[in-house]
This record gives sequence, structure tokens and C-alpha cells, in this order.
Amino acid sequence: MLDPASPGRAALLGIDSYAPGDDYVVSATFRPSTEQVDVLQADGYVSKKDLGGKLDFTLGGSQFSIDADHSEAGLQVVFADATSGDESYRFRFLTVPAAEADGTTTIDFNRAYLPPCAFSDQFVCPTPAADNRLTVPVRAGERNAIKG
Repeated sequence: MLDPASPGRAALLGIDSYAPGDDYVVSATFRPSTEQVDVLQADGYVSKKDLGGKLDFTLGGSQFSIDADHSEAGLQVVFADATSGDESYRFRFLTVPAAEADGTTTIDFNRAYLPPCAFSDQFVCPTPAADNRLTVPVRAGERNAIKG
């Protein structure tokens, strides 16, 4: 049952976000995959899942190929970057539109959002795969939960 007065809920003052920037909207190519991969959860549990595919793109002058999963809204990505754990939460989620017939899509990092575990230790979230740990800073989207 939802308790609006619970200490954890009452302590949440808001969500800190970066200002939107055009530099964080990039073209990408989706390559479907039938590979099965290990997924490390925040609590240390490892599970297996089918990988939807890879998103290939360039950001900040560097090329990346990250894991993406199919979702009802398109493609789902869990990523970390050079700001993670310092300027921003240790990782973030991102929904990317499903690829067109030719495999193209657009990644808008301005739409990155915090995982549920950023708000409560009660949630167990998947952590980013090694390929999804970007070496460039992504100063876009949600940064951290603001707690009082």
C-alpha cells in the first residue's frame, strides 16, 4: 500500500537534471541479436536474458556499440558514463525509439532517467553491461534524486 507520508517518500524533494542539449541527440544504427547475455543486478544476482541487439553511434567524438533490449516503448538501455557516481547517479535508464526498417533510430540522452533503485534500496535494478559504460560524460537527462 502506498503511504505518502512514509519517511523515504517524504524525504524526496525532487529530481536534479542537466539542461537539455542538442549535442546529446545522436543518430544510431540498431543491429538485432539472438545472443544470450549475463545481467548483473544491483544486489549481485546474475541472470541470463536474450539481448535485443546493439546500438552503434558516435558521441563526443567517440564511437560506441551498446546493448539494447526490446520493450513496449521501443528499445531499453541501461548505461553509465564518465559522470556516473560523481555528478550523476551510478547509472541511468534510457528508452530509444524502435529502429526503422533500415535499422536507423535516434538516441536522445536528454531523456535519460533514474532507475527505481535511485529512490529506494527496496528496488533491485539491472546494472550496465561492460559495453554500456561510456567513457565520455553524458551531461543530459536526470542526474540524481534530491533528498532532504
